[in-house]
Amino acid sequence: MAHDLRRKTADILALRALTIEMAEQAVAWGWSMVDGERYSDGIWALTALQPPFYWSQIVDLVGQIAREQGLASPGSQDEATEWLAYGHVEDIVASGGEDFHSLKLVSRLWFDHETPSLLIFYQLKHAIREVEASGEQGHVEGLTPDNWKTMLVDICKDWLADHKRPDPFGED
Repeated sequence: MAHDLRRKTADILALRALTIEMAEQAVAWGWSMVDGERYSDGIWALTALQPPFYWSQIVDLVGQIAREQGLASPGSQDEATEWLAYGHVEDIVASGGEDFHSLKLVSRLWFDHETPSLLIFYQLKHAIREVEASGEQGHVEGLTPDNWKTMLVDICKDWLADHKRPDPFGED
C-alpha cells in the first residue's frame, strides 16, 4: 500500500467525519484509488463528477466508497482530528522542523476542535512565533531561539510514537 494513498484516504475520511469541505480533494482521492487499483461503483461515480460539487453528493459517495472498500473511519471527532494531524506531524519531522505551514494546520485543528492531544502544537506555534520575534516566549518550557527546531521535532516524534498511524485499509 502506497503511503500516499493511505494518507489521502485517512485525510478524506477524517474530513468527512468533521464535515469539512473536501470536494476537490475527494475527487483527486478517487483518482488515487483508481491508480492504486482499488475500484468500486462509488469510486467511478466520484471520479465522474464535474463541478459544481455538492457537499451532500460528495459525502454520500465517500461513505459509499468506505462501505464498498471496507474502510475504517475515525470513531470520534478527536480521532478524526488526530488522523488529519498525523500526516502533518510526519511532515514536520521530515522537514527537520522547517514545515511551519504543517504546524499551523495542526494548531488550527486544536483551535477549531480542542482535541486535547493537539494542544501542544497550538502552544508550539505561538512559542515559536514569539521566540523568533523577541527571543522570549512563555508557552513551552525550555524553548529558545537556538533549540526550537530540535524541540519541535522531538515533540512531534513523541506524539507520533504515542498515536497509532491512521489505518483506513486495516493493514496494520
